[in-house]
Amino acid sequence: MKRICRGCKSEMPDQVLLSYKNMPKSAQFFPDETEVKAEKGVDITLYQCPYCGLIQAVGEPVSYYRDVIRATGVSEEMRVFREKQYQKWVEDYHLKNKKVIEIGCGVGEYMAMMETTDAQVSGIEHLSDSVEKGREQGHHIIKYFIEDENARIPEAPYDGFYCMNFLEHIPEPGVFLRGIAANSSDGAVGLIEVPNFDMMLEKALYSEFIQDHLSYFTKETLCGVLEQNGFEVISCESIWYDYILSAVIRKRKQIDVSRFLESNDILKSQMNEFLQEQKKAGKRVAVWGAGHQALANLSLLNMADKIEYVVDSAKFKQDKYTPATHIPIVAPERLAKNEVQMVIIMAAGYSNEVKQIMKKKYPQIESVILTEEDIERGR
Repeated sequence: MKRICRGCKSEMPDQVLLSYKNMPKSAQFFPDETEVKAEKGVDITLYQCPYCGLIQAVGEPVSYYRDVIRATGVSEEMRVFREKQYQKWVEDYHLKNKKVIEIGCGVGEYMAMMETTDAQVSGIEHLSDSVEKGREQGHHIIKYFIEDENARIPEAPYDGFYCMNFLEHIPEPGVFLRGIAANSSDGAVGLIEVPNFDMMLEKALYSEFIQDHLSYFTKETLCGVLEQNGFEVISCESIWYDYILSAVIRKRKQIDVSRFLESNDILKSQMNEFLQEQKKAGKRVAVWGAGHQALANLSLLNMADKIEYVVDSAKFKQDKYTPATHIPIVAPERLAKNEVQMVIIMAAGYSNEVKQIMKKKYPQIESVILTEEDIERGR
């Protein structure tokens, strides 16, 4: 049977990692007297993706996987822990007075703790009853669930987000994370927490498996799925007596390539000025070098109609033409005919060596080296 990894979407071999028989069908189903005779357990079967390493349970998700259902109330110890954690997170990542959203907020148990910071806190929740109860308690909760990367949460984008022990319930965690990224501002910071499978492995906690949890994350696989779906991992550590993996992440920014354009513009201006000087002086110009950098520069610096030919020592390039610019490529011996009076050396790491060859074999021809930054003369 064809199985697709929930994390990296690769096709996995049909090789069972672990299987438990007659397990509870969900953490939230308790049969009453009329249901108990017909009620049956389920088999929980685990696979591991050989490519991304994610441990995952096969089978359908529980019917309420979109809903966050937490035990009533939060312990005093947990409340104190969360308030300190959230306060530090907001301060460290400059989220004061910024828009922060909880993904899967239930009735707002953790929102109440985040609201002790100076962030502008919202939450999304799928279960209507929880939304209503949370609003009654004064929380700003939006009825919503992120189905895929095309989802758009009202009032998005958000500057920060947090998701507490919810990702492991999601059938498509990668798609879900991309949906979070799509609703986050550039450089937005997030806090993602899941049960710690590293601790389960270390202590052989076999009773932690439940069909509600479709993915079991180690530190490595959690970081992997986050990085594969739009985020940089700032930190990832075990917390709360090692039961929880807590990752601080940042939405990956698009790389700034403006310096490439600026560098090209500067060299193009310098080259144009240099070639105009040679033309006024009555000098014809050749280029030495048909490597990929030289070929790119011939095009990007608008040199095609100003160069007599290109010199290169590689025989397989000789008697051919430069791609895109269509300049003849010739052997170095052609320089002995004195058809050109200036050679622009564009041989990257070999440019200084070529300069010495020019001085020794063709002293009657001037030469300059084109570097990444400018045209070096008088060497």
